[in-house]
Amino acid sequence: MPDIFLSYSRDDQATARLFAEGFERAGFSVWWDQTLSAGEAYDKVTEKALKEAKAVVVLWSKKSVDSRWVRAEATMADRNKTLVPVMIEACERPIMFELTHTAELSHWQGEVQDKAWQTFVTDLLRFVKKDTANPQAPIVSVNSPKKTHSRMIATAIVASVLLVTGIAWWALGHRRSDASSATGANEVTLAVLPFADMSAAHDQEYFSDGLTEEILNQLAQVQELRVTGRTSSFSFKGKNEDLRDIGQKLGVDNLLEGSVRKDGNQLRITAQLISSKSGAHLWSQTYDRELSKVFALQEEIARDVSQALSIKLDVGATSRANGGTTNIDAYDKYLQAQQQWYRAATSEQYSEAAQGYRAALALDSDFALAWYGLYRSLNFLGVVGAAAEPRRKEISEAVARITALAPDSAWTQEVRSLEFKRMHQWREAMAASSAALAIATTADTQWSHGYTLLQAGYTREALEHLQRAILADPLSCTFSMTYQQALDQAGRLGEAQTENERSNCSGNTVVAAALYRLWLRPDANPAAIRSLLATLLANNPSSETWNGITLANWDKPEAARAALRQTFADPANRTAGLALRAEHYGERELAFAVFRQQLVDESGVGGNFLFIQLTQPGFREDPRFKAILRDMGLVDLYRSTGKWPDACKPLGADDFECH
Repeated sequence: MPDIFLSYSRDDQATARLFAEGFERAGFSVWWDQTLSAGEAYDKVTEKALKEAKAVVVLWSKKSVDSRWVRAEATMADRNKTLVPVMIEACERPIMFELTHTAELSHWQGEVQDKAWQTFVTDLLRFVKKDTANPQAPIVSVNSPKKTHSRMIATAIVASVLLVTGIAWWALGHRRSDASSATGANEVTLAVLPFADMSAAHDQEYFSDGLTEEILNQLAQVQELRVTGRTSSFSFKGKNEDLRDIGQKLGVDNLLEGSVRKDGNQLRITAQLISSKSGAHLWSQTYDRELSKVFALQEEIARDVSQALSIKLDVGATSRANGGTTNIDAYDKYLQAQQQWYRAATSEQYSEAAQGYRAALALDSDFALAWYGLYRSLNFLGVVGAAAEPRRKEISEAVARITALAPDSAWTQEVRSLEFKRMHQWREAMAASSAALAIATTADTQWSHGYTLLQAGYTREALEHLQRAILADPLSCTFSMTYQQALDQAGRLGEAQTENERSNCSGNTVVAAALYRLWLRPDANPAAIRSLLATLLANNPSSETWNGITLANWDKPEAARAALRQTFADPANRTAGLALRAEHYGERELAFAVFRQQLVDESGVGGNFLFIQLTQPGFREDPRFKAILRDMGLVDLYRSTGKWPDACKPLGADDFECH
């Protein structure tokens, strides 16, 4: 167990070395990344040292305050009450640490006799409760006039914002990524960047994107390879950024990029593997094939990349067994539908994607991936209104075909899990979700399983999987928002807001989440609340209210409650968001009515909203809360497995309580 874990930006390495040497002279044992031995598993060793250190000394500078990894280490230390921050350069600290006293040593250049340094070392000795120090270290007397500094350091460890254990996952490949030990001994990291469309008419972007995604999916199945998720990789599409910067942002050592030229029935694909540390080309290859050979070509490229990385790729070809097709025209329609799906933002656009998948299925009715795409599109559109019955029928057909055609795929298990939840069969849903994760440990399966755990109330366990999803796809707003929900559900609202800011995501969901958290603060500035609400309403010009809440009534509880009741009168408005707003304004009966309709009567699967902490006191103790858990089938899960959610516990054989 080290006395000190030293957290710093790579750009401050020289200063960090001065501190490490100074601490060692004073008799402390110090862990910093320069002490790693060759072959050590970087992520595991770093996380272990961060957890076990008696003090985490964070060196704040202009570079380190911009590093989300240094912030993550500082926040984890804050949570563990081991944080000892130090200013080594004039800068504005992250706002969450502005109220934390920070030692001022920006002038220090390693002089042992420096009074400020001696005071800091004395206080640090007390902090780690070290009885003796190196006799050569000149420690000042305990009667130093700066003895109040130790009380200030004690203030520094008050956990203003908690971070879930394990956030050091994000430290993989960050500011230390150019050190030889940046990854574990058996782990290689890779991001597959979107291949460029080099066709003469530049009209084959959907094809180059689809080919990129298939190569990414194949490589993601390799156990020894950590592949960045699609959202993060594709976020750099069309951007002329330095590849070394991209590698640092994604936390990977290797990048695969290339181009696709499609001319009639001919394909020319160029792929190249690049070191994100040096920018050097590690491998490149040009493939000239007929279009009919594209399925074998995707696997060939994945295998060649794996060999270049000295990894064995052991996955099957794009075939019927994996949900694919041998029909080139069906595949082309599928890729066009995929492009529509990823770009969709409205119901009309999701309907267009669904129609594209139907076009692919018209050419090959056994194309399981096209059935899966259709299933996703229909689920997004929902089963309400005049289209409810035919859409429900088509969803059922898609589920049956997916299950029959690709029973061993991870996405089939995810579909089964969702359908089991709709039927309130949570034990079966949990088993299917776990099976998906066992088949393919990817960003998507980590997120999906984490979300299922979250819905069932297993918040702590959910956080672990959601963190891993973010590790693999750090720029995914979907993953970030789910992680924020989990932190909210755990009552860790400050951390959730920190993640909100890290993700740099936008949109009404992000603003609404920030508004809810601000609402819960007793000292919240009304002007800040009003500003967020104004932003929320401005982002949705088609509606002048937020389920009845407006700039005119948000601070008038009676008027707000009346508006919410009026909103509730229209069944189409009875969403989980309405329930949360009703609960906030004390309309608990309305809130439970919405939850019951959403989660029981209509077989909704957003059960995590029941457990979320953004409620008034007594919500979970209410008998109606317990009744909904029973009617959703969640209590059957808890009883049959003996595993109760974080917020509940059994009372004898027939009852339970929640808090």
